[in-house]
Order: sequence, then C-alpha cells, then structure tokens
Amino acid sequence: MKRPTSAWLCVLGILLTAAPAAAWELEGLRLRGRLIGAYELRDEEGKIGRWTDTFSLRNARLDGRWEVVEDLRLVLEVELADGLALRDAYARYQVHKAFRLTLGSFKKPFSRLRLDSPWELLIPRRGLLDGEVISDGPYGGFGGRDIGLMASGSVGKEVKFKYFAGVFDGRTLVPGFYRDADDPDAPNASHRDYVARLQLRPLKGLILAADYCYKRAGILLAPGQELEHWFNLVGFDLRWSLAGFRLQLEGAWGDNPNAVKGRRLLGGHATASYRIRFGELLVLTPAFMAEILDPDDGVGGGRAVRLAGALTLGVGPHAAVVLSAEGGLGELAYEEPEYFTPGQLEPKRVTRAVPTRVLLHVRLSL
Repeated sequence: MKRPTSAWLCVLGILLTAAPAAAWELEGLRLRGRLIGAYELRDEEGKIGRWTDTFSLRNARLDGRWEVVEDLRLVLEVELADGLALRDAYARYQVHKAFRLTLGSFKKPFSRLRLDSPWELLIPRRGLLDGEVISDGPYGGFGGRDIGLMASGSVGKEVKFKYFAGVFDGRTLVPGFYRDADDPDAPNASHRDYVARLQLRPLKGLILAADYCYKRAGILLAPGQELEHWFNLVGFDLRWSLAGFRLQLEGAWGDNPNAVKGRRLLGGHATASYRIRFGELLVLTPAFMAEILDPDDGVGGGRAVRLAGALTLGVGPHAAVVLSAEGGLGELAYEEPEYFTPGQLEPKRVTRAVPTRVLLHVRLSL
C-alpha cells in the first residue's frame, strides 16, 4: 500500500464542497483529472499481531486525449499519487472500424477485470488471480500495461464481434534477481508477450470473450548468462447485464511464472451486482465477489478462497463512495525457482494468506 498521505483529505474536501464538474473539452482535445482517496483497516495477524489502519491517496491521474484528425487519436495519462509515473502514452489510427492500429504504452488485451478502470470497479480490489499473474510478475504480467503494437477491430451490429492481437515487450529490474555489481540498476529480466483477445456479443447485454498470452521470458543469472523460459495462459470471461443486474465470470488456466517451470495455475471468480436508482443523482450498487485460486498444481493444499462485498454510492456522474470488506480461507502456496534468489540452491515454498480488510474509497472525476 502507498505511504499514508494527507493528500487524500483534499479529495474529501473537494467532493463535499465542489459543484459537479466535467472533463474539459475543446475541438477534439479532452483533459481530465481523477482521484481515489482510501481508508483501509487490515488484519495483520501473523505479522505484528494487530489490526492496522491507513489513509492513502491510491490514485491521482491526469489524462489527455486529442483527436488530431478524424481517424487518429493520441492519448497520454500520468499517475501523480506517488511521484510522477507514466500510465498510457499511445497513438491509435483507424483505417476502418474493422482495423485499427495502436502503438505505444497501454493495457494488454487480457482479462476483462484488468481492462476495467479503477473508477469502474464494483469491488475495489481485483483479487487473487489478478494480483498473482495478470497485473504484474517477475517477467511482467500477462495483462497490465506494456509497450507494444496492437491491431484491433469490430464487425457486425446486432451481433458484434471484436478482436485484439498485439505484441508487447520490455526489460525490467527485479530487486530479488541477480544484479550486476558493476551496473546494479541495469535491467535483469525481460519478456516478449504475444496476446490475443476475441470478444463476441451474441445479444444485447451479453459479452463472451477468450484470451491467450504466449510469454517468452528471460532472467539474468550472471553477466552474459541469461535463462529463457516460455509461458502460456488461457483465459475467458463473460459479462451479462439485464436491467440493473450484472453478472461477471472470469477464469484462467496455464503456466505460473512465479513457480517452478512446468507448474500450472487454475483460478476464477464471479461477481454479481445490482444498480438501484434514487432519483437522477444517486445510484446505489451492492456487489459480491467470490474467487478461488490454485497457483501451483505441484503443491498440495495450496489453494485459497477470497470473498468480498461492496456498496457503491454514486453521486452524479463525477463522484462515488465505496465501502467494501473482504477475507479468505486457506493459503496460497507455490514453489519458487531457486534462481529467483542468488545463492539459493533449491526451490523455496512460498505461502501467502488472504488478509481481512475493510476499505473506504472516495472517487472523484474532474
């Protein structure tokens, strides 16, 4: 979690005192700011033996979108919550609605939940599967942001088909891996991902999708010596909306880059929600999420279950307050490769419990 900061209090002040605001737009240019302030109460049992509570500014984003000409869009998004960090920086050119090209830094087309914005999440934390391999990992996540080139498009009206196919790669510094004493800040891990997503809307309100990622990854073992691995992950998701009700299912099966080579993970989750309107201004959305993950098929009893519930109160189109709670059963367990830690001679068993948390988020879009 980010270090506590008083900045999130500014979010509450703006939310309570400011009039509804909208993104600034002028002749194809749109500028927008978005904030998420958070309070978290967490059970630290097994670490320091007590509950801890923390205030934080989880997100403070500024983004700009410029429609240079009718078919060319430039996007830039930065995160300011913990220093300046680049999120999106890409150009998208549409040759036809059935064929678009996107070049730059953006989210890989894998996992509906990962593709959703933090401001749209019904449950504030995406959960076990996303945290284990989708959002990030020793060689970059199967999903999440990366630098790449992607082709995409859509065909049909009543029955709509969309496709996304791209290649992404990067070099990163992983503190736990071998680091060259002569150049300790040099990248020591690399990857190249080939990602595809097929999406079908057979009828109004129902979207079915399948994802695939092939990851070629490398880790620096010593100067001039790199170990290469290959990983595959297959995913699916379903989103069904009917009136105010929504059901979302998602699952994935494949290699776990965090575990010994050849070990596979299996996981999935379901989220149900219902939107209740109170006039034109207020929308209350209760949601419940259940998730199970087994990160290593070679380790017995290493699966965990996570349960989470949330109430989201939307105040107009630009503000929301989210109260959520989550907890779990069991412990995630997998065997970590020996080469992850210099000097380690054999695989190490890694275990991780699912903590109990209570979260309060305040979201604001300007």
